[in-house]
Amino acid sequence: MRVGIIGIGQAGGRITDSLLESVEKNVKVSEKVVPFSFAINTAKSDLMGLKRVPKKNRILIGQTTARGHGVGLKRNVSKRIIKQELSSVKREIGTEETYHLDSFLIAIGLGGGTGSGSAPALAEELADTYELPVHVIGVLPSKAEGKLMEANAARTINELKKVTDGIILFDNEIWSTDGVSLKKSYQMMNYELARAFPFLLQAGETTGKKVGIKVVDASDIMATLDGFSVLGWSEVRAPRRFLSIFRKKTSIDRLDITTRCEMAIINASARTTAQCDMKNVKNVLSLLVGPSEELPRSGIERSKQWITKAMPNARLRAGDLPIRWTGKLARGGVMGILMLSGIRNFPRIKKLGN
Repeated sequence: MRVGIIGIGQAGGRITDSLLESVEKNVKVSEKVVPFSFAINTAKSDLMGLKRVPKKNRILIGQTTARGHGVGLKRNVSKRIIKQELSSVKREIGTEETYHLDSFLIAIGLGGGTGSGSAPALAEELADTYELPVHVIGVLPSKAEGKLMEANAARTINELKKVTDGIILFDNEIWSTDGVSLKKSYQMMNYELARAFPFLLQAGETTGKKVGIKVVDASDIMATLDGFSVLGWSEVRAPRRFLSIFRKKTSIDRLDITTRCEMAIINASARTTAQCDMKNVKNVLSLLVGPSEELPRSGIERSKQWITKAMPNARLRAGDLPIRWTGKLARGGVMGILMLSGIRNFPRIKKLGN
């Protein structure tokens, strides 16, 4: 799947940087799954702090209004700015090769000023111009971030629902960590959001010996995404065989490969990016990632059985992605990824609306 990523505002830019870093480290196919990325902001310092979005694709808007210092949390100011500069922003995006994209992905903090005010107008313009799906990764503010950010988020969600093909939610309220700095907390949350992303994109792009037992591809992902969505992922490591005679075995060591696949999916369902009632899920996409010898057909089937039981009303698309791990999973293990979509009942969003 090939997506063009556009991060708007401070949170959107940081998320885009994290997504690009994760893709750079984990994509194993020759196909470029993220052909281009942009960052758009009213604050010059936020753009300068990015590491992976190309400098030529960092767009500073609203210079006569915000003077490079941002708009605070004033989303109405951002709405006026993007209305004035939409043509120039679209012209910059048009310099990239958009003809082979599967979709656009806009990343924003739903409660901020620049991202929340600009994203709906840009999403609508991209959809009209390119006739491609436009999806959004939207970060819900925590309660500690204040009532104004919550109000911004509620208004932004209502506007985005009308002009996008789906919103993937990440809730800061359940993922913020006590006892760490705000910067470190944001880094940890961005990692959680970005970790599974490259594996979803490269599913279906593999060729030759690395084709999975059941392949999911871009069409499956886009058919799954509908309305509100959440992501979940989990890693279940293989036992360290060399040291097994010297140490006491843990419960993980006793799991066979079929059960490890099932546990990866079960654990992923328990750590989704936002809380939801799984019985209200309309669509599910599941992906098991790991070395081919650790992805048996029995593991895929048992994972599907668990999902069908836990989410009886959902349409399931399931597959596997054989890859050779590097880093902390180099000794083996399985990653389970879940995308839950078409969710009708989000308690947090209902509270924001009230």
